[in-house]
Amino acid sequence: MSKKNAGYSPAFAAALRIELEEVRKIKVRRIEEGIYYLEGDPVPMQLLIPPRLSPENNYWMQHLRGNLKRGNEIEELMKRYEEHSHSRWYQAAMDLIIRANWENVKEEKNMCEALRELFADELRESEEKGLAAGAEKQIISVVCKKLGKNKGVSEISEALEEPEEKIRLICEAAADYAPDYDVDKIYDKLKEGENRK
Repeated sequence: MSKKNAGYSPAFAAALRIELEEVRKIKVRRIEEGIYYLEGDPVPMQLLIPPRLSPENNYWMQHLRGNLKRGNEIEELMKRYEEHSHSRWYQAAMDLIIRANWENVKEEKNMCEALRELFADELRESEEKGLAAGAEKQIISVVCKKLGKNKGVSEISEALEEPEEKIRLICEAAADYAPDYDVDKIYDKLKEGENRK
């Protein structure tokens, strides 16, 4: 892989080092190729330059980028992941890598069966979450229309055959967005409230 294609620029690296050492008074200490400790700041920092990392020692970190090539590179990544798919650390790394390279992964014409199997559960779960979110947004939309017609919580609950508590929470969240009612923002606010519990 050429350094230019990976977005690595020796000039940028030199300018960054000058900025850190001379302006910010932060010492840059090389640990190994592509890994540097930045010392002298109250917050400990590490600088990673993925194109400079050794593939042998830093296979997974080297792939934490958004320009994986279709074909062998993605297939090799899948094979290596399969060996560690039980580990939540590898799952987290793979999730980041796949998200950063979604277009290439999605467009991969010869996507190996292993990839489909590895992500079948996640894809099914994402689809189910999407359907559930769509259904919730539909309920929110209808509640907002009824609020626009000055209907009360009990009346809306009865009409939609939904629990009164659920309708009350939607109405409370919707109040901040009246009279135009942004369904997506109301949904996000409700999800945010659920996550706090």
